[in-house]
Amino acid sequence: MTQKRWLPAAVLLLLFTVLVSGCGKAQPKADVSIFMMARDGISVDAAFKLENSLKALVGDKPSIYLNTSPLFSNEKMIVEMGYGNHGILIIPEEQFKIYAAEGAFLPLDEHFKQEDYPEGVLEATIEPAGKKKDPPEAPKKETHLYGIPLQYSKWMKDNGVEGKGLVAFMAVNSRNPEQSFEVLKKIAAKS
Repeated sequence: MTQKRWLPAAVLLLLFTVLVSGCGKAQPKADVSIFMMARDGISVDAAFKLENSLKALVGDKPSIYLNTSPLFSNEKMIVEMGYGNHGILIIPEEQFKIYAAEGAFLPLDEHFKQEDYPEGVLEATIEPAGKKKDPPEAPKKETHLYGIPLQYSKWMKDNGVEGKGLVAFMAVNSRNPEQSFEVLKKIAAKS
């Protein structure tokens, strides 16, 4: 094989390795891990500004780690949501609505007013919790505030990031939910 033939393949392999290298990267142990993926991706500069400004808003406790994706990938988003290592997730509104209807998110009603975020109020199918009964209980539909639309987020605006079309939420398997709720309040604050 000549150098002309294998060089393009090697360059493509190197580029692919660089692009996906973040997928399996171990995350620092932070009290609140946040995963953020926008339809157009998040630049490294924007991610750096967002993380530092959020740390300044929150202070030393709880510690925060912001994990972003430079490219949109539905598969990566599903893995990050299912991984359960994040306290807060921020994804495009279309995907949020699909997964929220399946009852995969924590209700936010105790911490936020529904009327302040009407776009985040949805009906979801909730599976009965606890002991299995005979006959089994049927899933029921419940309406709650499940997500915080970020189009008016002061945190996003102050950092030059377009929040329109993005929704912040907490999955049912969110790590450190009480600390995550406190950080979500900072993210959700309107300008």
